[in-house]
Amino acid sequence: MKLAFCVEDDTDEDVFRVLLTRILGTEVTPSETAYRFPRGGWTNALRLAPFIAKDAYNKGLDGALFAIDNDGAASTHSTAHKDGTEGCPLCELRAAARVHEPLSWPRHGLPALRYLFAVPVQTLETWLLLARGYDFKGESETLGRDGSGRAKLKRLLYGVEHPDRDTMRNAALPLAESLDVKALAKVSPSFADFLTQLR
Repeated sequence: MKLAFCVEDDTDEDVFRVLLTRILGTEVTPSETAYRFPRGGWTNALRLAPFIAKDAYNKGLDGALFAIDNDGAASTHSTAHKDGTEGCPLCELRAAARVHEPLSWPRHGLPALRYLFAVPVQTLETWLLLARGYDFKGESETLGRDGSGRAKLKRLLYGVEHPDRDTMRNAALPLAESLDVKALAKVSPSFADFLTQLR
């Protein structure tokens, strides 16, 4: 399966690729085009999402994964939300991607497109720390809402606030390769939503 990975950085792509491969039971490879939402680029993510959704169709990919950290957004996703629910990053990202357009176009012998969305609360590091068994003492949904909280999550996972790519990969990939997806879904509603999309 070949997907466009519309993520903040290369480590996020690596982690999501490993998670998707494990959960879907098939090798997932990224598109040759690296789509990135610059750090703090929520506005860019919303602006680029429809172009990336269409590009996945035009390149004959199997679909795209759109992922950006929640980073303190006031609202988190609820199953009661409809796509586009204002203030919910996941709903807003889904609505912005306008995937209904490429999903309605013919694929001429190719499998149906799959568009996946993930907004880890508060960050991807939160998911990985929960998978490692870190005890947030009730703060898993709140730690990381501000800059100092996000720096603390990086320190907890990587040992430093500004890790280089090798440090991030060395800490994150073994966790992604070994985490118990059912256990993580029980303690992280945002991961549970991601897992539901895949199933």
